Amino acid sequence: MPHNNRRLSDIAVRIWRGFKAQLWLLMLCCYSCLPGFAAAKGTLPRVLVFSYTNHPTVQKYYLPIVLQAYQNLGIEIQLVEMATERFIQLYQQGKIDGDIARIEALTQLLPQLLLVQQLDQMQVSYHCSAVVHCSAADINDPNLLMFTPVVKKARQLIKLQVLAKTYEVNSWQQLLDLYQQKKVDRFLMVDGGRFHTTLQVSPQRFEIAHMPLPFYHVLHHQHRQLAPLVAEQIQKVLAGYPPLPKPSHNKAAIEATLK
Repeated sequence: MPHNNRRLSDIAVRIWRGFKAQLWLLMLCCYSCLPGFAAAKGTLPRVLVFSYTNHPTVQKYYLPIVLQAYQNLGIEIQLVEMATERFIQLYQQGKIDGDIARIEALTQLLPQLLLVQQLDQMQVSYHCSAVVHCSAADINDPNLLMFTPVVKKARQLIKLQVLAKTYEVNSWQQLLDLYQQKKVDRFLMVDGGRFHTTLQVSPQRFEIAHMPLPFYHVLHHQHRQLAPLVAEQIQKVLAGYPPLPKPSHNKAAIEATLK
């Protein structure tokens, strides 16, 4: 091959290689602008701070499921126990990244709250010890005293009307301890339908009619690009557990009761 032709061929190859490299970089830059790409490729947060409640079902089921999902993404979670009212305050101040499991109804107060993935369906029940006579109508008897954790805000959100006198204790676990110590005869309890640890704790139990109330893992809206990745991981973890229960109440009957 003539020398000049060889030189022209080498120049053409170098030009083509340079063009391919620039084309590849251009495609990479465009692709990296797609939602979620940056999070998926190494810019995930290293640490997030989540609140949680000390309900036994949260600690036994929801916590391990959510923590496993973030572990799969290489994200460390720091946990702070707090009641609903405190969670609302810190969310509004932007001082917390999310919560392990909260009811969907909180979006009425926090419209930008990100519902990442449903974990369970809430069930509300009324419990009595064996030493007292009980019926489902007790919750509307103003002469009776019932114990409950600090869930006044949640009761308002789900429109659960209780005409009986209520005494709020500090936590779910304290309420269960008081019952086991025979210091409490009547109390209201919230648990999950898919996962539960407390639904059958008393010999007399009455399920309270209410609208379907999903439990979700939630994030602050500043983490909206992270949410799809977390939801995918939670779904993978949940695949090994029973499916969500179907609502057991007639919707029209419940709405009539709550009016």
